[in-house]
Amino acid sequence: MKSPFRSQAITLTHLKSIQQAGFTLLEVLIGMSLLGVMMVLLFGSLRVCVQNWDAGEAKLAQVSQSTIIQSFFINHLQNLQPLQDNFSEKKQFSFQGDANKLQFVSSMPASAGRLGLQLFTIGMDSKKSKTGDITVSMRPFFPVTNGSDWKIEEVVILKAVKNLTFEYFAADETKLAEPPQWQKTWLEKQQTPLLVKVMIEFMNGTRWSELIVALKVDSSSVMINPFGIVNGRFTN
Repeated sequence: MKSPFRSQAITLTHLKSIQQAGFTLLEVLIGMSLLGVMMVLLFGSLRVCVQNWDAGEAKLAQVSQSTIIQSFFINHLQNLQPLQDNFSEKKQFSFQGDANKLQFVSSMPASAGRLGLQLFTIGMDSKKSKTGDITVSMRPFFPVTNGSDWKIEEVVILKAVKNLTFEYFAADETKLAEPPQWQKTWLEKQQTPLLVKVMIEFMNGTRWSELIVALKVDSSSVMINPFGIVNGRFTN
């Protein structure tokens, strides 16, 4: 004969095991709260990572663009040719510049499909461009043969620019006894300056570091330029 006390003990043990197998409502609520906090922290960390990634890509693109533009200026200015333009009505020295525009003669790589010396004009025309574009135009420096077209190519190399400023370092012709200094214009001269400074400020307030290029006018120092513009794009 089974003892009623033993049956009651088995029943209580069974009930305790059932109660221990589940969670109370309070435990469920606490668990859900902790899970919610963990999810918020996880998504917050992911958002920060994405923002840092985007910022890094934007900075990398800006640095890459700056490197390309500065390399373009350095290579072409260091390889410029100081020539006299006796083919046009102006008959002026090939290197001319003011605070916002620069003109000079330099060569193009063979891969650009524009053989011979080219007359470069770099500047920003605020009247034509409402978005602040810096453009580079090129045309052959020497007259073309009869029956050939005088091909002029123009390309935008930078957008959203607020200010483009050039300065020229050389001695003042009227004050040769004084040391060289920076000048705002270089017009109607018969020689090139020693240095050219390029300063670029964008509409968002960003300013690139000042670029100072030492001009090499010795023909023996002219080398093939790895940078050019073909069909509106940089080539190397």
